[in-house]
Amino acid sequence: MSKAVLTISSKNYGAWALRGWLMAKFAGLDFTEKVIPPDDPAMKAEILLLSSSMLVPSLQHNGIKVWDTLAIGEYLHEIKPKAGLLPDAIKARAHCRAVCGEMHSGFASLRSALPMNLKARFPGFKVWSRAQT
Repeated sequence: MSKAVLTISSKNYGAWALRGWLMAKFAGLDFTEKVIPPDDPAMKAEILLLSSSMLVPSLQHNGIKVWDTLAIGEYLHEIKPKAGLLPDAIKARAHCRAVCGEMHSGFASLRSALPMNLKARFPGFKVWSRAQT
């Protein structure tokens, strides 16, 4: 197998990029990470070659090009079934896919209102006690 290339945007600000990266890591895929700055207009042509939607992440592996986080997760499950990305039981796997699909296609307002920024600090912000355990 050839080494995969996972093209992503910022893992700090790009929740979808981070999801693709985490899945590839959890699956144990040997990959090279290629980061495309999300705010660089010169990179638009390169992104278009990877994905007709012009979105990342995009995975290239053994002559196969897969874009979209859910599709990458499904592909990784097929090539690394022992990694446990999806449950073994059909019923549990169906439920997992439904929940992932809902998050993937829904909650746009929530994602807009609460963008990801792993470097941000909020002094004095009270974290709910049950979220700390």
